[in-house]
Amino acid sequence: MRVFIGRRLAVASLLAASLACGGEEVTTPTWSLRETLRIGSGDEGPTSFSWVKGIAVDSIGRIFIYEHSTQDIRVFGPDGAFLKTVGRRGAGPGELGNAEGIVFADNGELWVRDAANGRFAVFNADGDFRHAWPASFCWSQGTWMPKVAPGRLVDFDCVVRPGAAGAERQTVLVGYRTDRSGVDTIRTRPECDVENLAEAATWITRSANSTSYRRIPYAPRAESAYGPSGEEWCASNSTRYDIVRLGLNGDTVRVTRSLPPIPVTAGERDSLIADIDSRGPTGVDFSRIPQVKPAIERLVVDDEGRLWVRRSDPSVGLVFDLIAPDGEMLATVTLGRIRTNVWSPFVVRGDDVYLVVLDEDDVPQVGRFTLQR
Repeated sequence: MRVFIGRRLAVASLLAASLACGGEEVTTPTWSLRETLRIGSGDEGPTSFSWVKGIAVDSIGRIFIYEHSTQDIRVFGPDGAFLKTVGRRGAGPGELGNAEGIVFADNGELWVRDAANGRFAVFNADGDFRHAWPASFCWSQGTWMPKVAPGRLVDFDCVVRPGAAGAERQTVLVGYRTDRSGVDTIRTRPECDVENLAEAATWITRSANSTSYRRIPYAPRAESAYGPSGEEWCASNSTRYDIVRLGLNGDTVRVTRSLPPIPVTAGERDSLIADIDSRGPTGVDFSRIPQVKPAIERLVVDDEGRLWVRRSDPSVGLVFDLIAPDGEMLATVTLGRIRTNVWSPFVVRGDDVYLVVLDEDDVPQVGRFTLQR
């Protein structure tokens, strides 16, 4: 692995998974995630989930789980005991129309982005509704996972700017002030995505009345993640382990590794095709499914500004490279054969990781895992 730091890209070389320091070689440690709690069981009741779209954890360890199908938030104690339900489907005070995610701000309030009702719904730490803040969102985010910064929530949105061909939308990083006094534009989003690459990774089906877009499994694409200060980590092509961190002041950190390709097995390919076909005729070209998996599956910045690089390792299952803000490789973290969708909520609070786990019947549950160093 090689790390480049600074405007002039000062270089430090790291071989394989080791770090050279003062002439001595220090092996990068391997840590693991040990499961310490699982929430989810039964066919009904508060622990029955079908689409977990948000997880938030408060200062005393209570776990708030947003279930999209019922538009409510279930609250559990640190021991997993059910405590209460917050919100319900609707358009009134404290009700949710099509919420996209939940997060605790630094003042202890729970924020919910409610796209259908065009607002943020804000609850206190006990889940009691406090107020709504009307907002005009440019698009649906699918799953909303902003970064918490002092006095604001950092997120991507867009602004409308005049252009030669008329008004144009431009993606920017914004800060929603948690006192609801305004929205700050932090920076224009750095160029990471490549339009041709994004199109090549998507099945686009057009008809006389509509156009549908379906992500091609394992297809190369850009991956990015941003942090609370406005920094962005970017991998312009997921087939290569080549990640750049772009700071607000122009400093640059680059992390690269050389990893052996991981083939998509015949069984995995057949299972993907069967799952897609089970939802009805699509007419898509299955030959566009790549023969190898991406080197990078997902990038996530945690509450301490560290980067988690999700990837697969056939020998151990799911792994994460944990990288410090300055590009130092802290550890390789193994999760094993746990099954979790790549775009489901992934929340880190100190040494605890909260994520959606799929059981043998693909029913979602929420697991808490603790770093073992």
